[in-house]
Amino acid sequence: MINSAISNFHKFSLKKKIEIIKKFSNLGKTDLSLLKKYQKLPDFLGFENNIGPFKIAANFLVEGKNYFVPMEIEEPSVVAAASRAARQIREGGGFRGKYLGNEMLGQLQLLGIKNFKKAKEKILGNKYEILKIANETNKFLLKIGGGAKDLEIRKVKNFLVLHLFADPKDAMGANIINTMLEKAAPFISKITGGKIGVKIISNFAEKRIVFVEGRVPVKKLALGNFSGKEVVKGILNAQELAESDIYRAVTHNKGVMNGIDAVALATGNDFRAIEAGVHSFAAKDGKYKPITKWKLEENFLKGEIKIPLAIATVGGATSTKKAKLALKILRVKNAQELGVVAASVGLANNLAALSVLGTEGIQKGHMKLHREFING
Repeated sequence: MINSAISNFHKFSLKKKIEIIKKFSNLGKTDLSLLKKYQKLPDFLGFENNIGPFKIAANFLVEGKNYFVPMEIEEPSVVAAASRAARQIREGGGFRGKYLGNEMLGQLQLLGIKNFKKAKEKILGNKYEILKIANETNKFLLKIGGGAKDLEIRKVKNFLVLHLFADPKDAMGANIINTMLEKAAPFISKITGGKIGVKIISNFAEKRIVFVEGRVPVKKLALGNFSGKEVVKGILNAQELAESDIYRAVTHNKGVMNGIDAVALATGNDFRAIEAGVHSFAAKDGKYKPITKWKLEENFLKGEIKIPLAIATVGGATSTKKAKLALKILRVKNAQELGVVAASVGLANNLAALSVLGTEGIQKGHMKLHREFING
């Protein structure tokens, strides 16, 4: 097995980069043919880590497994930054991560409820019948351990709102849950006497949280004329500012999402839903906060990210040829593995940005690659 920690991968010829990815991910003729089709497009540039439909970030080691990560983004500096930071975190043992749950939430709004207590009792008294109706919409999902699991009732202003919790397994879950809600709505309306309002998934995926951490030996963070300790000081100062100031926190989180969105786009996932969920989670306690945290632990800088991440390996645009190729290059077995990798990329991009913000500045490397990319 080829190790993804390849020095100067971005400097290799396009042919050599393709050969490495081919061996790493066991690409076949159909896969290589698709890459060539994208390489023939008039706006393709064999520049940096670009191989056709997306760019490739190297050096990722997540849960002891090597990855080359497809990223679809217009800025080559984002991919270069992710690769650089992944190499540094690799020095500390790589990324470690897991999902804390895999349930999505759907909302059904009931209008005209006069006795909320009675309506709630009616719904909870028929809970298992409602779940049964919901699960009849996708018997295969139920068979493999997914499906509707639970529900809760909330009062929001003058509305009664039912929350349906379902495990979509490797799917994002929107079509699954929306179908469940629409199927169960007539029965719920009948037992409560309420009129049905909205019935749709919520992108606030608080029960589908991914947690990833990684650390770097301080000395490995040295940059140009700045020592590792000076770089760490700059990172911690930037973190403190983000914790206290929304103007910095928003940009801090945007830098994280540079990486996560790029992976989502490459794999055919809904980056807009992911963005909405992450940013709302960042403000869930009433104050917008950074979604990553960095702290010094002895001779290591440790970072962590904890976010809702509804990402999929089946369904929707993940079934397109390009997305399937990206998933094949990644060699992920399921959506949770993909989510941990995507969050790792976000953490890497955050480290890369913070390490230069408090030292040489972000424009030096960013603008150099930008000019080269624009000029071809």
